[in-house]
Amino acid sequence: MVNFVIIANSENRRVGFMQQALFNCDLPLATVVSYADLIAGKETLEQFQAPHTMIRFESPEKNFEVEKAIIAAGAEVPDAGNQQCISAEAAANLVFDQGRILYPRQWYLGWRYLLNKWEKQLLSPVMNHPHDISVMFDKPLCSDRFARHHIPIPRSLGIIHNYEHLREQMQIQECDRVFIKLSHGSAASGVIAYRTNFHRESAITTVERVHHNGQTLLYNSRKIRHYTNHQEIADIINILTAEGVQVEAWLPKAQIQGHPFDVRVVVINGEAQHIVVRLGKSPMTNLHLGNERGDTAEFLAKIGDENWEKMKRTCEAVAALFPNSLYCGIDLLIFPDFRRHAILEINAFGDLIPGIFWQGLDTYTSEVKAILNRQGGQEGNFSL
Repeated sequence: MVNFVIIANSENRRVGFMQQALFNCDLPLATVVSYADLIAGKETLEQFQAPHTMIRFESPEKNFEVEKAIIAAGAEVPDAGNQQCISAEAAANLVFDQGRILYPRQWYLGWRYLLNKWEKQLLSPVMNHPHDISVMFDKPLCSDRFARHHIPIPRSLGIIHNYEHLREQMQIQECDRVFIKLSHGSAASGVIAYRTNFHRESAITTVERVHHNGQTLLYNSRKIRHYTNHQEIADIINILTAEGVQVEAWLPKAQIQGHPFDVRVVVINGEAQHIVVRLGKSPMTNLHLGNERGDTAEFLAKIGDENWEKMKRTCEAVAALFPNSLYCGIDLLIFPDFRRHAILEINAFGDLIPGIFWQGLDTYTSEVKAILNRQGGQEGNFSL
């Protein structure tokens, strides 16, 4: 019998999906440890050292108190960047402001610090290793790792310091269309599809720019914005680049059902399993932005079995670069010729795709089954 522990914000729907998966497998419900208690030191992972215990870290999303605590944890972490910083005390006193992008680099420094701290407390195995999670949250680091292992990815323009530096590098590298992504963003936070043609420029983005009391504030928005004003675009890019960005060539996407698309592929236990075709109404295909799921059968028919096998092998090769993690979500781009492909991103918590099944199993149940199969193959024991 395996006992599970979930590290999560207890109100998050991800917890319910995992508990349902355990129920499906006739296993006891997991013990839930809140991020708030773990960060505050009210709980410690050292308490979980019983045989056959498995720990799962879930996304710390959608809880402002936890977000503030993570930002506070990053306050004293040394860093060479020029991002906005805030003291731990000031972080604790932040007031909720729906959608506002708050100190993303400092948040990551805190998140990485906490994951490292919790890794040292572990006496039980984990579904996804804390170090792997921290790397998956670092887009430039992932891009470098993928490139070293010959994974097909969009060409990176390297470290970009500000708007003027971006324009300079685009000219030098002969690239007139790029994606600008916060180095540690998720759910399309702070993403810009930027293009320039001589004196004209355009930025399609999830970012809403608000000028208030002489200060520019940036907000995440589900309504896609299209900026063409030079000063507004430069202002947004300067703020984001100070926090650290991944800038890469904007690759063309294949279309089905009249829309460009990409594919979320969930790799579990080394095998590409569940897939979601994401139809884009804009360059950003994230489903929470109002985009729709595409027809999987039509996608597979257009790709063909041989090409799809190649694409799955690429996704599995990406997951294999994180051998201490059971699962990940991978965003796969298909070129308009429906033959070539590239990896856009990896997501440590990219398995939340309700209603998608593989061999009759949802992602969470498939993950639990994989652990049970591993346990059986190791005579009842897990290894860290």
